[in-house]
Amino acid sequence: MIRYANERYLDIELILEDQSGLKIPKSAETKKDFYVVPKSYITQGGNSSEQGVLRQTTDKNGESITEFLPVNIYYEENETVYLDPNVFQENDVIIKPESTETYQLKEKKSLKGVYNINKGYAVFKQIDILAQNNKYTIVDTGTSYGVALYDHIALDGSKIKENQLVVK
Repeated sequence: MIRYANERYLDIELILEDQSGLKIPKSAETKKDFYVVPKSYITQGGNSSEQGVLRQTTDKNGESITEFLPVNIYYEENETVYLDPNVFQENDVIIKPESTETYQLKEKKSLKGVYNINKGYAVFKQIDILAQNNKYTIVDTGTSYGVALYDHIALDGSKIKENQLVVK
């Protein structure tokens, strides 16, 4: 009987809710701050169909200049979008298209995400967490600005910087 005493107990894990999505390691998760901008300030312009904003700046003579600045949208919720703060300078002012309304970039919010390395350099992709434990996270696949099946992600998000070249 002593021989079988250690086999009397089993380690089990009860899964009460079944979630389906992409399984990523918890070490891949990272956070990044973004400017929160009303969606109405996004326009298409320049000599292409790129999305961007109209930024108001001043030149050496103190005259106001409006320029089109292409931006990547990282996340969209209700009537706001999340824009990369590295594209802008502190307290930049953007102009609403076909209006005189302005918006000063101040408010920042943080998003959870992973670094996608499909193109050979790190690109932040937002994740929508469905379930998680101490090792893995299950994320939604249907997000328009998130990760998709067969995307290559950095396994340790703390060691990667935005736009860093990644060599295998």
